[in-house]
Amino acid sequence: MVLAILESCKQVLKDSQDVKINYSRIPYLANKICEKILNGILVPEEFKKSPLHPKFEDEGAVNWIFIIDSLNFCFFDPNNKRHWTVTWKNEIYTGYFGLCAAINKAIEKGINLTDMKICKNLTKEQFYEILLGDDGTTLPLLEERYLCLQQSAEVLLKKYNGDFKNCIVKANQSAQKLLEIISANFPYFRDESIYNNEKVLIYKRAQILIADIWSSFGGTSLGTFHDIDSITMFADYRVPQVLLYYEVLEYSKKLKDKLINGTLLLHGHPEEVEIRAASIVAVDFIVFEIKQLLVKSNSTKICNSIMVDTYLWGFRRENAAMLENTPYHKTLNIFY
Repeated sequence: MVLAILESCKQVLKDSQDVKINYSRIPYLANKICEKILNGILVPEEFKKSPLHPKFEDEGAVNWIFIIDSLNFCFFDPNNKRHWTVTWKNEIYTGYFGLCAAINKAIEKGINLTDMKICKNLTKEQFYEILLGDDGTTLPLLEERYLCLQQSAEVLLKKYNGDFKNCIVKANQSAQKLLEIISANFPYFRDESIYNNEKVLIYKRAQILIADIWSSFGGTSLGTFHDIDSITMFADYRVPQVLLYYEVLEYSKKLKDKLINGTLLLHGHPEEVEIRAASIVAVDFIVFEIKQLLVKSNSTKICNSIMVDTYLWGFRRENAAMLENTPYHKTLNIFY
């Protein structure tokens, strides 16, 4: 299935009207990321570096990751100029990390959201209160998030004894098999579009769920996947923005003007599909280039799309002011 993701994205690029890859810019970015890998700054276990993420490798950590990634989508609100923030342990968090902080705060208060029975019985009002920001702001698509939580809990309780670990065990150490299990059982992870009458597979959130488990467990125990390198990057808003900043992606003037003006792109719109497909293909080329560099350096260190995506996503957060004038697309949907 992952090969179909990459292949379907390559097919989009053949007909793409508004997004192109500038292959001549790939070596520069690949060299930059390769240095981080060689210097031990970018490692497979990046997930554990955050104080918000689980530090123990157990079933509770697996369910925590599953719940977080069931709710991990769309953190910008076109109707609210204020940032949604959550304070936890005297630190203020926004976006994805704000979600982690909100879930951790709920668990500390005795609402154990790693227990699927508790998730299933949570009322909408209780859920909304958990995600209430510091100043009373809320996240967009709250109703959709609540439905995702309910469906997650219900499926796990009915089919997998309430533990996502059982999905992983059933996958038999195959990332692709786990991807099939996730997409077959949880519709809100089934991220697909139609482009030129052909189905395009993206599966951003399903793949990030697998990647988070791999990274959290350091590629061992429940995080062992013999085909982890077949996972593509996670096509969202911000990684394409960084690729555009580094001129790896090129947008048409028409598309750039739309993004600068803040025009929302619908999920499945040709321009939106082109941005996401080009990002997946571009990162695949970057990974290939980095692997060649690692071989030339006689290094035993590894690289895959997960690590490159992690670097690019983190780069945007660390250099938000620098990328302020680099446009990025915005879409209100549950898929990223």
